Amino acid sequence: MVEIYIVRHGETDTNYEGKINGSATDLDLNKRGQTQVEYLKNYINIEQFDEIFSSPLKRAYQTAEILNQQTHKINIDNRLKEINYGSWDGLPADKTKAEHPDGFDENNYIAENYIKYAVNGESYDHVYQRINDFLTDMAKKGGKKIMVVCHGFITRSFVKLVTNTPDITDIVEPDNASVTKLEIKPSGHSYLKYYGRLDNI
Repeated sequence: MVEIYIVRHGETDTNYEGKINGSATDLDLNKRGQTQVEYLKNYINIEQFDEIFSSPLKRAYQTAEILNQQTHKINIDNRLKEINYGSWDGLPADKTKAEHPDGFDENNYIAENYIKYAVNGESYDHVYQRINDFLTDMAKKGGKKIMVVCHGFITRSFVKLVTNTPDITDIVEPDNASVTKLEIKPSGHSYLKYYGRLDNI
């Protein structure tokens, strides 16, 4: 069995300001984000993990560094990057929604059809393909406990794929510096054990 602990990065200024925070927005953690991750660190025994994978974006890698405490090599994997919202990246979400209300769902998350408006926006399907490819690789790591540090939409994508949820809008975004656990059994079947925990990991 493979255990995968998916950590969403700590808060950034764009999170706090309500701006669209995709892969083209590459900011450091803010002070609150650092504090969130330091808190989470108290609930994680890094020595029990076999490997750590991180998105290359600063907010994820910094989160991984704090949790890792210089214990393991942090493996950078581009497949874990946040979705690229193209020309929408970094824009105020409320202003963008006012201009393109059908580009958002009722939870104020960006909807799949946003690519009608965002120049060079990445499709949901493309994200699902790279996350499914990553999961296929992780399934080969029998008996390992793995930490994956990434992003909100990426965490939702993991859960959509593992649970076969038809519509990702049914999966709310996890909090910053929260943990989601997946298990991949020897049969290859994947299970969601818990979602978006802030402690009791």
